[in-house]
Amino acid sequence: MDERDDPRGDVQELSDFELGVYETVAEIDVEGRAADFETIEELMEAPEEDLWAALGHLVSVNHLHSTPKGYVLGPHDWDA
Repeated sequence: MDERDDPRGDVQELSDFELGVYETVAEIDVEGRAADFETIEELMEAPEEDLWAALGHLVSVNHLHSTPKGYVLGPHDWDA
């Protein structure tokens, strides 16, 4: 089974900061690009360790996927 087919975690369990990271990745992903860490860090203007923690959690609950080019959205039920 492909990990992209796994169900997502509940969005209500995300912190405001994690939602902000998710939205930042979503804005880049809508343009058809993966969001690399440096771009996320520049746009979020947040401590590196906070970003890594948020990205790790978002990946673990299947909201984001880590790829060799950066982060992309996990499964979602809306169209770009």
